[in-house]
Amino acid sequence: MMRSMRLRFAVASLTLAFAACGSALAAGSGPAAASSGGGGGVWIQTMDSCKQALGGAAYVVSGSGGSITVTTPSGPGGSVAAAAGCPLQQGNCSGTAHGCVSFAVPAAGTYTIRTTVTPPPNVTNPEGYAPCEGGSACRSEEATLTVSPGGGVSATVSAVYPDGSTVTWPSTGSYAGSASDPIVFHDFGLAAPGSAHNAQCDGDGDADDHLTGTPSGRCAYPEAQETSACQPFPWSCTLGSGTSGGGSGGSRSSGGTRTSTGGHSTSGSSGGRVQPSTNHPGSRHNGSARSFRSA
Repeated sequence: MMRSMRLRFAVASLTLAFAACGSALAAGSGPAAASSGGGGGVWIQTMDSCKQALGGAAYVVSGSGGSITVTTPSGPGGSVAAAAGCPLQQGNCSGTAHGCVSFAVPAAGTYTIRTTVTPPPNVTNPEGYAPCEGGSACRSEEATLTVSPGGGVSATVSAVYPDGSTVTWPSTGSYAGSASDPIVFHDFGLAAPGSAHNAQCDGDGDADDHLTGTPSGRCAYPEAQETSACQPFPWSCTLGSGTSGGGSGGSRSSGGTRTSTGGHSTSGSSGGRVQPSTNHPGSRHNGSARSFRSA
């Protein structure tokens, strides 16, 4: 009888050990739930077209292991740094929590990070934000995240401007994805054409004229391509809220109104690596995703 009880105890202990091992393996197969606090993991920071941090953005991180959606906490933003030049290439989530979110480092491989929800509108950006940089008719912006077998992280962000040119940040090297060197996304602020003293890009009141700030030399979407672009903006289809070229619209997501201390400008140097204009009519992304197993 005693021997039988010892045998059952040993079998139960072995079963628990295997269960714990399986849970640990599952935890290492993909990023865990998002966090906005301190600690390790991979960090993302959202800014406007200059250096103001923004809350309320959501991103999908997808790769061979599946995908996970992370959201930056809502709330007023603040200036990330006093450095000159816009857009600011380097972020900082160790000195401020504004616009920051993190997730556990996923298994080794290559992942794509893109915006699924933009920050809500505010007083200076009453039409909300585009999920990219360079002007209201910017085309796309996404990060490529690489995780080495040893768990090392590196990332770059590529933005396609309205004129089709591509800018990559940082201009040299890559982001470490740490709290002190987060992956930085820039979202361009939107307003009705010519409103509140905001200048238009080419003056015809269409998609590339919903600007805030001063137009840059790359704010114009080629007129010959406008009818074939996603509507109402070239970037709308990346959020799943637009229609294919020739359509009559689609709605932009919007959130509650809040006050921002930062304006937006398309002028100045992007500071990134610029590639010549190519034909990017506006990319479409599949919104469906498999889930990573959480830690």
